[in-house]
Amino acid sequence: MRIYAIRHGQTNYNLNRLVQGWTDHPLNENGEAQAKRMGCYLKQRQVQFTKVVSSPLIRSIKTAEIIQNELNVNLEIEIDPAFIERDFGVFEGDDVDVTSKTISTPNFRRDGYEHDEALLQRIQNGLDNLYQRHPNEIILLSCHSHVIKSLLVLADPNTYTYRTFLNNGSLCIFEYDGNRLITTDYNIEP
Repeated sequence: MRIYAIRHGQTNYNLNRLVQGWTDHPLNENGEAQAKRMGCYLKQRQVQFTKVVSSPLIRSIKTAEIIQNELNVNLEIEIDPAFIERDFGVFEGDDVDVTSKTISTPNFRRDGYEHDEALLQRIQNGLDNLYQRHPNEIILLSCHSHVIKSLLVLADPNTYTYRTFLNNGSLCIFEYDGNRLITTDYNIEP
């Protein structure tokens, strides 16, 4: 299974460096342009998806729709809640830089905050379930920063962390055989 994991395009919360988590904000104009550029990039490389999967949040769904439009395909978007952004709980709406410093302490826990181990387990379960349903597919996965960071950490915890930077509208490519997850490309931004 090959996964083209795309971080959704920019929202006004991203622009203002605010934590979004499960808060459902739409793409802004720049975010729509980022998704369009990614669609053009994938079209130029003649990537042909057999499945499109998205987080249930509107910023991810819209990113997938724009990319499909650029590729001139109209696959049904499978909504998979396993790939929703991390639940930041009380930190939603707070400054990203301040929150990052707080949550990056080892073994950080706070009621309502989805800690690293819980998030990694959710993404691993989502990955395994996706593989069970679509083992030989080429998948466009439209999702979020901490979902992709989780995939990166699962693939190579010695190289990637939750402090790894990912641009809005960027692409990471993974291959998964049901046992081993490999990162083949990281943070591609057209």
